[in-house]
Amino acid sequence: MFPRITKSVKNGHTYEYLVISESVRIKGKGSTTKNIVTLGNINKFRDKDINGLIDGLIKIFELEKYSLTEGTEIIESLEHGAIVFWQKLWNKLTLSKMIKKLVKLQDKRITMEVDKYIQMMTINRCVDPLSKLAVTRWVETTCYKQMKGYTDLPLEVEYFYRSMDHLLKIKDNLEFALFKKLENLFSINVKLTFYDITSSFFYTDNCTLGANGYSRDSRADKEQIVIGVVTSWEGYPIKHFVFSGDTKDETTVAEVVKKLRAEYCIEETTFVGDRGMITKLNLDKIEGEGFGYIMGVKLRQDEICEMLFSDLSAEDSEEYRGLKIWEKKIKIKEFLTWKAKKILIKSGAMINDEKFKLLKEQIMALSDENAPTYKTYKKILQDIAKENDPKTCRKIFRLIKKYYGKYGEELRYIVCLNDDRKDIAYQRRQEYISKISKELDKVFSENEGNQEVIKVEKSLHKIFEGYRGKYKKFFEIQRDQVSKKASGYKLNQAEIEKEKQLDGIFVMLTSRMDLSKSKVVESYKNLQEVEILFDDLKNFVDIRPIRHWLEVRVKAHVFICILSLLLKRIFEIHYLGCKSVTEPLEQIYKSKLIKYKVKFSEREDRSKILIKVTNTTAEQHKYFTMVGIKNPMSLEEFVW
Repeated sequence: MFPRITKSVKNGHTYEYLVISESVRIKGKGSTTKNIVTLGNINKFRDKDINGLIDGLIKIFELEKYSLTEGTEIIESLEHGAIVFWQKLWNKLTLSKMIKKLVKLQDKRITMEVDKYIQMMTINRCVDPLSKLAVTRWVETTCYKQMKGYTDLPLEVEYFYRSMDHLLKIKDNLEFALFKKLENLFSINVKLTFYDITSSFFYTDNCTLGANGYSRDSRADKEQIVIGVVTSWEGYPIKHFVFSGDTKDETTVAEVVKKLRAEYCIEETTFVGDRGMITKLNLDKIEGEGFGYIMGVKLRQDEICEMLFSDLSAEDSEEYRGLKIWEKKIKIKEFLTWKAKKILIKSGAMINDEKFKLLKEQIMALSDENAPTYKTYKKILQDIAKENDPKTCRKIFRLIKKYYGKYGEELRYIVCLNDDRKDIAYQRRQEYISKISKELDKVFSENEGNQEVIKVEKSLHKIFEGYRGKYKKFFEIQRDQVSKKASGYKLNQAEIEKEKQLDGIFVMLTSRMDLSKSKVVESYKNLQEVEILFDDLKNFVDIRPIRHWLEVRVKAHVFICILSLLLKRIFEIHYLGCKSVTEPLEQIYKSKLIKYKVKFSEREDRSKILIKVTNTTAEQHKYFTMVGIKNPMSLEEFVW
């Protein structure tokens, strides 16, 4: 049944009529149209007649899915796609169930739905990172407002704060439960675990954890906290630590390896750490827990590296992914012999082969069972060193004693050269040397001979302050012998050439003798996964500013940020194959829950509020389906 217009000609005039017709089939003739009723001449219909007719049909047949064209009013648009998307990943980890169970074990009297508050704060950090107070207002702009189980939740900020307190109490147990879940879901690899630390500063000085220390945000003027994160081979955060702001990198390692062994029951892993982590104490601690290690080496602070670089030739290198790789195994006793000879030569001693042979034999006879004594070496060293040079003798003995307990060891180093980085480092250094030289020329040329000593020294200090301090060694400031006033400078070519040899080189020390060179390099390069995590910590979930000052709240805030990063890494690694999440999230976040009011009649005050999810595009559907959301437009989880 349908409306149509028919025409009729009478007395030379054409008339148009509105009729209701239906299609009928006549046997032998096929389909045809049959008029049921004529509603009248369309030229005599007024607008209000048409509206009345439509309105009457809607009312009689209760067809209230039809509204007047201009009678639709958008009441509000709520964040939808982002919420249901991250909530799906949250549920995949069964985080709500874990939190409920652990909170009840902690205190059965707790009736507050801690898991829901933690979920809202965690998802907020993924969508639009805000303060906890602002989260209470943000929830009102999202589909949480209409979601089953959330509509009656009190949204006072005190509930969010109390939830954070409960979260921190279950931190260790929750992290372990998540670790086991990741093992089951994604078969994560903990044969290699990565560890690194970063820092984040405060705008307050009231937190007991806050302290001034080495700032990775270039904000040495602010108190900070230090955050350490352990990740699996793939890049999933499995454990994190919060230390006071003045904690040094290397002092955090002991607690980390102890917890991995005691709490996570990891029987075998290789601990991969950055260059700031390497100390004799740390390596002993790692090995003491039965773990292997791959650690970056600070080239300018590791004296054994000098021996490594003295024997590198292009013929001995191996090509691996654009890198030149060398493997060097250094026996401690051989290093001590080599280094002792270098010290003696530098002191100006005339090396006598027979006398030096006695020193070499003494070093090769060293045993970890008996500590060396200066008395044993004094006569031998005095015979070799220049007359009356006890300083050199003491220096060599201190070197020997330093390695007590490791005399029988053989250290495995992997040296890598990146030619591209070598060229970049060289060009950058030359640019800074040229720039600083021009500034020095200006200082020494202005008012030559008339400048006050203090003024010159202030100018020099300013030139080399901050990060420029590392370039100071490339300049020799010339001074007047009497007044000590700086009068000029010259380039220290020896230091420049020495630095040039280190361009593009990075070195790893490992206890794993069974891993191939390429595997060691690959493992260390995967440490960048932690660096990516730290970048996300500061730019994706926006850990700063830290608006809390109570220690418990600061630590809980960090934990919420880590939970957000875990959700992000799951999507990034497991679903996207380590591709960027930027474009997928832009698409997902376009999905909104629209609440609108429709009017059904011009004559009567008859309207209704309806809810609808914006139409899902093919691109959005791809990403929703990827994580298991088959129908993102479904309203089953909502109440009206």
